[in-house]
Amino acid sequence: MKHFAIFGSHPRLSSAELSLTLGKTAHIQNLGSAAIIEDASWDGGKAMNRLGGTVKVGDVILETTITELQPERLAAMIIERPRGSRIVFGLTTYGVSGMNKKLDKLGLALKRALQNEGKSARWVTSRESIGLSPAAVAKLDLTRDGYDLAILVAGRKVFVGLTTNVQDATAWSERDYGRPSRSEEAGMLPPKLARMMVNLAELPSRGVLFDPFCGSGTILMEAALATDAKKIIGSDIESAQIKATNSNLDWLMKERILSTDDVGRFKVFQSDARKLESGIDNESVDAVVTEGSLGPLLKGSESRDVLEKNANELIKLWRETLVTLRGLLRPHGRIVCIWPTFVTSRGSAHVSLSAKEISELGYSQIGSPLLYERPNQRVKRNIVVLQSRHCEP
Repeated sequence: MKHFAIFGSHPRLSSAELSLTLGKTAHIQNLGSAAIIEDASWDGGKAMNRLGGTVKVGDVILETTITELQPERLAAMIIERPRGSRIVFGLTTYGVSGMNKKLDKLGLALKRALQNEGKSARWVTSRESIGLSPAAVAKLDLTRDGYDLAILVAGRKVFVGLTTNVQDATAWSERDYGRPSRSEEAGMLPPKLARMMVNLAELPSRGVLFDPFCGSGTILMEAALATDAKKIIGSDIESAQIKATNSNLDWLMKERILSTDDVGRFKVFQSDARKLESGIDNESVDAVVTEGSLGPLLKGSESRDVLEKNANELIKLWRETLVTLRGLLRPHGRIVCIWPTFVTSRGSAHVSLSAKEISELGYSQIGSPLLYERPNQRVKRNIVVLQSRHCEP
C-alpha cells in the first residue's frame, strides 16, 4: 500500500526532514506541498509523532486520473468503510497549479453521490485555502468517526488518500506557549523547527546530541521527545539561559511530557561556545543541533552597513565555534545550525561561510540551506547542515 504526507508551511524543509527520517529504503514522490510514500515499514502514528514539518499522514486508497475520478466511486469507497450512523467528510486537493473545475466541485458532487445512495452526509469545509487543518480534523475526529480525504494530483495521475493521523496542535502549542520560561525579545525558536532540525541531524541510536547555544532548551526538549539519545547536552554563555533551560526541563517532568527517568539524559552547563570547558570528551558527540545567536534585536530601520556589521560579527563567532566543535564531533558527525539573514527597509545582510572556508575548518556542507521564515520577519533562518571530514587511516 502507498501512503501520503501533507507538509506544513515550509514544504522544502519538511520534505528534507521526511526523507531523512524514513531512510533510504523508502521511495518518496514529492508533490510540492505533499508526498506519496512507498515504505514497507510504514507506521503512520509513529511518523506523525516524530515529524515536525508534516501535518497529516494517511493511506492511499485509490490511484486514478482526473478524467476517471468519479464521485460515485469515492462514495462507494466511503460506504465500504462504515464509521458511525452519519457520514461526515472533509476533502482537500493538493498539488494542483491553477483552478480545476472538476476538482473544485468534487466535494459537493461526493455529498450528492452519497445522498443518492441513501446516506446522510455532511461535507465539512474550511475558510482556509489549504482545506481542513489538522486541528479541525482532530476536533471532528475524522480519522475515526469520519473521513478526511486528500486528493493528491501528480500530473495526470490522482492519488486519493484517507487521513489516518494528524499533527497534535495542542501538544505543540503547549510546548511553545505553555512552558514557564520563554522570551519573545530574546527570539524564540519554534518547537516544530527545533524538531525538524533534530531530525535533519540523523542522530544514531543511543547517540549524544549537543546544543552549544541552548537558550531556553527548545532543541534539548525536542531531542528528548524525538530520539532515544542517551545523552543530551546543552550549554549557553548566559547564566539566565541555563536557568531558563533547567526550568523548562523541570516543567516537562512535572507535566509528564517526559518521564522522570529522562533526567539522567540531560547535562546543562554555562560556557562560551568558542571555549568549551565542560569535560566533554573529544570525538564524543554524534551530532550538534543549534540555533546560535541571531544578533541584536532589529527595529526595522537599520542601514545595510549596520546589518553587515552584525552579520560579520556572527560570521566570526561561527568560525571560532566551528573550530571548537570540530574536536568534539565523532567522525562524520553532523552539525545542523541556523545562519540568519537580516532584512530591513534599508537593506539586507546574510550570515554565511564560503565552501572553501567550510572545508578549511574541516567540514563539508550537505545540500543547500533550507529557508525557514514567517511573514514580515526581520530575521530569516537558513538551516545549514555540515558534516565533519575525517581522514581515513
